[in-house]
Amino acid sequence: MTPEHSHWHSSIEAPLKLTSSQDISWSNEADMVVIGFGGAGVAAALQSIENGLSVLAIDRFEGGGATKASGGVIYAGGGTAAQKEASIDDDPENMFHYLKLETQGIISDEALQDFCQKSAPTTDWLRAHGVDLRGTLWPEKTSYPAPQYFLYHSDNSLVPSYKKHAKPAARGHRGYVPIKQGAKATNLGGSIFDPLKTSALSKGLNTLLFTEVRQLIIDETGRVIGVKALQFPNAETLANYKNLRQKAHKLLAMFPPIIPGSKFFFKKAMKHLKKAEDIALQRKEIFIRANKGVVLSAGGFVFNSKMVAHYAPKYKAGYPLGTDGDNGAGIRLGQSVGGAVDNMARMTAWRFINPPLSFARGMIVNAQGKRFSDEMVYGATLGVNMTEHHEGRAWLILDKQLIKTALDDVKGDKALAFQRALAKLNIYFGTKKAKSVQALAALIGVHPQGLHAELTAYNRMARGEILDPFEKAQDDIAELDESALVAIDIGLSAKLFPCPTLTLGGLKVNEATGAVQNNMGQDIQGLYAAGRNAIGVASWNYISGLSIADCIYSGRRAANAITQTH
Repeated sequence: MTPEHSHWHSSIEAPLKLTSSQDISWSNEADMVVIGFGGAGVAAALQSIENGLSVLAIDRFEGGGATKASGGVIYAGGGTAAQKEASIDDDPENMFHYLKLETQGIISDEALQDFCQKSAPTTDWLRAHGVDLRGTLWPEKTSYPAPQYFLYHSDNSLVPSYKKHAKPAARGHRGYVPIKQGAKATNLGGSIFDPLKTSALSKGLNTLLFTEVRQLIIDETGRVIGVKALQFPNAETLANYKNLRQKAHKLLAMFPPIIPGSKFFFKKAMKHLKKAEDIALQRKEIFIRANKGVVLSAGGFVFNSKMVAHYAPKYKAGYPLGTDGDNGAGIRLGQSVGGAVDNMARMTAWRFINPPLSFARGMIVNAQGKRFSDEMVYGATLGVNMTEHHEGRAWLILDKQLIKTALDDVKGDKALAFQRALAKLNIYFGTKKAKSVQALAALIGVHPQGLHAELTAYNRMARGEILDPFEKAQDDIAELDESALVAIDIGLSAKLFPCPTLTLGGLKVNEATGAVQNNMGQDIQGLYAAGRNAIGVASWNYISGLSIADCIYSGRRAANAITQTH
């Protein structure tokens, strides 16, 4: 696809081709230019500086990206220092066998083995640059642990059907934050990003923030030699732009979509952002020379609704997760010079129902009233299954006793505030109640015979009379009272139970170097991609921390390749 295509849906322009590098006036230059200063960008920049290169990092906004906005989890194993501190037995081979189940061949075995072999050394590198990773272990299954725990099972490793293939090992490493700050699960990624940024700046990194790259510059051979960007003309204009964006994001944070009346504040926030974009029209063009290479690390495209509708329409009803920098610009830059893309229809949908643990002891059914998963699986595994194979529709079936136990599950410090609030919101305002299976089926619009047969079988599993075909452990199955049934809508478009989504597809790259490749599998000279701009270990199925881990791994890979090549 090129910028002329009707479904381009991006402001990225066709490349500027020069017959000589002297044809334009360069405003800046560096050995390596990084486009997108988030997790992958900061890793690429810091590693390149350590390798002796000069680096200029460019970001459309203030930097940090989705990494900084995240829960601050990096997936690591194979015997990390934090794992050893918690007496967890893990090695690269065991980690490889587990991740084979999650990646499903999206990258080669050789690349996955390399990722696993380098995982523990990567955490040592992070620690050496000030990232605080601790071994305080939460041993049970949860989507996100209490704030005093910094190592947990952020995947499916405790699920019986996965345990058959690999020994469970906690690999979710949370960057340390004080307990009070950690009582949420967003905007904690600074625990990983900020120390790396500080280290890079102290070693000579140059940055251009609030600067938007619109075009790649190539020479006569097609090699990428620089970029065209848009920069604010003066400090006052930039300050006005930033002020409007801050107002908008404050409103969006205070009044998320699940709060009644939030539409008014959403519209107001959008007006602020529209005014900011009007101010952005005053930006001026600058040209930046990349002497050795350009690294694309500008995130996914979940905040580009037109791209999502074109590539992954099944997920368009989900709740976009990331930042408004995730607009597909990095991917489009790669495509503009012939870069090939893959897996663009693949997204992740986060249907987390635990905590409260009692929710996961109930059963989940589709529109036919049939179960389709072990309810204890990791939320993204459940959400993708629901979206890909069941039209994004699902109901959580509980009974009054499980509801009562669920409220106890989230009391006090047993759950984070947002987990407690979400559970209570759905218990008090999102439930459908009935005294028979047929009545419940009519209320929620599912097939009554299918629901009755499934509930009968589920209760037999709870009593140990039959085994669960999805291999759910008997202890995790609650016998449900047919005279006191409760249902909660957990579908992709559930109004009271938002289902976050993010994109996983991206540019095809050389797995040894991170160089962007064309449709014939040839490297595009001078151009590399990392993080969610590229196909990587997190591009098939998301588990907590795997994307940040891939950002760090692929960012450093590109940096080392540029150093070794030139």
